[in-house]
Amino acid sequence: MKKILFAFILFCHIAAYAQQPIVFHENSNLYNIVIPIDCSSEDLHAAQELQKYWGLIFGTELKIVNDVQYKGEHAIFIGEVNQSYPLRAKYGSEIQDDGFLLHTDGHNLYVFGHAPKSALYGVYHLLENYLRCTYIAPNSVTYPRLKEVRIAIHDIQNPSFRYRETLQYFPNISQEYADWHKLHNRSDMNRDWGMFVHTFLHLIPAETYFDNHPEWFSEIKGKRIKDSQLCLSNPEVLEELCRNLEKRIEKDPEKEYWSVSQNDNENPCTCAACRQLDSLYGGPSGTMVWFVNQVAQRFPDKTISTLAYLQTRRPPKNIQPEKNVNVMFCSIECQRQIPIADNPAEQRFVKDLQGWTALTDNIFLWDYVVQFKHYLDPFPNLHVLQPNLQLFHQYNVPMILEQGTRAIPAENSEWRTFLLAHLMWNVNIDVDSLRTVFFSDYYGANRAPIIAHYMDTMTTALIRSGQVLNIYGYPIDAVNGYLSPEMISYYQSLFAKAYQTKPYKFYDPDIKLPNDPNDRLRRLELALDFVVLDLSLHDVSPELSYFDPETGLVRPEMRQKLDDFVNDCERLEITHLNESNFQLQDFYDEVLHYIEKRTKKNKAENKNVTITSSWSELYNPGAPQCLADGKYGTMDYRDRWLGFQGKDLEVTVDLGLSDSIHEIGADFYFYPLSWIFAPKQVTFYVSEDGAIWQEVGTVTYENEAILTKTSLVTLGLKNLNLTGRYVRVWAESLKTNPAWHRGHGQPCWLFTDELIIR
Repeated sequence: MKKILFAFILFCHIAAYAQQPIVFHENSNLYNIVIPIDCSSEDLHAAQELQKYWGLIFGTELKIVNDVQYKGEHAIFIGEVNQSYPLRAKYGSEIQDDGFLLHTDGHNLYVFGHAPKSALYGVYHLLENYLRCTYIAPNSVTYPRLKEVRIAIHDIQNPSFRYRETLQYFPNISQEYADWHKLHNRSDMNRDWGMFVHTFLHLIPAETYFDNHPEWFSEIKGKRIKDSQLCLSNPEVLEELCRNLEKRIEKDPEKEYWSVSQNDNENPCTCAACRQLDSLYGGPSGTMVWFVNQVAQRFPDKTISTLAYLQTRRPPKNIQPEKNVNVMFCSIECQRQIPIADNPAEQRFVKDLQGWTALTDNIFLWDYVVQFKHYLDPFPNLHVLQPNLQLFHQYNVPMILEQGTRAIPAENSEWRTFLLAHLMWNVNIDVDSLRTVFFSDYYGANRAPIIAHYMDTMTTALIRSGQVLNIYGYPIDAVNGYLSPEMISYYQSLFAKAYQTKPYKFYDPDIKLPNDPNDRLRRLELALDFVVLDLSLHDVSPELSYFDPETGLVRPEMRQKLDDFVNDCERLEITHLNESNFQLQDFYDEVLHYIEKRTKKNKAENKNVTITSSWSELYNPGAPQCLADGKYGTMDYRDRWLGFQGKDLEVTVDLGLSDSIHEIGADFYFYPLSWIFAPKQVTFYVSEDGAIWQEVGTVTYENEAILTKTSLVTLGLKNLNLTGRYVRVWAESLKTNPAWHRGHGQPCWLFTDELIIR
């Protein structure tokens, strides 16, 4: 490995400490790594990690000894060794939570703190900030090869938040990645939490209790609803919930946090007793605190966590949480195009944050940093991450969780996770310098400015557009802003330039890079390819369409782009595209289905349509002719779908002349979370004169009892041998949400798009 002279002196917080620098030399074993004789597993791991990377950087392996054995003059002391006692006595009170001290005295380097992982965090901080190592992605650390380094340090590091997690963001599934970046992850959650959010459905499961005790569940418009919340005013609910919680605690008595929190919907009970509590305590949040306080009083040695989420987000009145109640305050509704504090539309959120932090210091803030509808949809929110975290820190929020994707790669997730980790440790970090380091190591020093320009250009385009950025959007939402055809063309030119650029400058240190830099670039570019493929379903422009505008034929380059996209996603382990289990294969099938519908001749297209049933103007792309205009609905239910709320569909197509008919059908949208169901059955009729009708057949469909699944349901009849001028389709809607649904008894939707007659 090429050896580069890379000597430097680093001074951090040393104005009052005029130490002589410590000098570390290549191939020198002058120093030992010293650990306590009763060393914890975390401190031993810290010593071993330092030993490993020291060998890679300097070409020598330092010996690990305990503090009783050690009699030398030069050492790196890890943890609470005997030799660090004077420093611990002097500076220990300045170290908070899992913070640490790095200190040199001219001969020795000390790394210690109070928490189990403090020394480990200190070692990784030393490697990253003083020895120029970067853990850029799971199992990928860059490091220099040094001949000499001089260091003088007095660096006390305390975290901005005592708990820091990027929930389910895929780099953080690696324990080494989490530790290096001072993050908590799922293993910490499993260790400390007995139950975690949306636990009413586990503590009082409807499938167990609803039939015998419907009064234990929310009353909505006079009905008790199975998929809802609990009736918190009912004393029997409190008793049964506490009994069930006690059984769980007995199985895991060592766990501290137990969530008693609402289900993931907005159906608080509206019975007279619950409304009375709401009026006393300022709304559903007050009733929730009233209920959870009683649970907390039963379990004083545990922390009972609950949610300030959706209907419970606003702080209560005339009540405050018990000391052992933890409040998870959530930002799910917030816009992301500008910082929360600067957004006039989010001042209610700021006021709610102020209100909760005035009531309790036991706050766990749950923030959201990804596009949940499409994980690969470019989401230019990077510029708001620091000011938002600074806002949370300003109000002394002690615990923070940034929710990402389901442990799979997403758009820009490597840089986003890296940035979030550093900001949660220090909200005032220099983001520009951090980005320069990461981009240089991850994409290559020559490519880094191109990638930075790509991201900055997208952010600027978003801000200039004045459009809202939220976590439940679609690429089409930004088609007049940062995802316009013109901007996409420019982004593509930047990627082309990046591929043509050699990643590393000839004078860079010889660094270890096990992954192909082009694969890293391709992983980022896949988000742009997804946008092109998705927007082309909308025929946004001649370039953003699957079809040639002159011939109407499928453009071969678009078909190739689809195949390349799917193949590269599979190769790079990108399998899911949204939080509702919409997989790569689902997207591929959707596009092929769309192409097939567009390319096969449809006798109904541009023919006269009559709809007998009444449609909703909320979802009306131009009824009645929208069902025969040659435009087909996509997986975005706002796009080209005609909606009927609580009503059947009856539609007639006049072909103009009697014609042969071999196939009749239509697509229907299925998304129960948004109260959209496919019809129970569809019956087809044919007529020569529009007066006498022949029933052709009926297709039945059983809607699945699943909330989050999204799909297109094709219902029709093939292999027919008929003639006729008129075709009638009657689709029987569920009309109301089924008994298992959280909106049971309320009107549901039926969505259909183009009618097919071949």
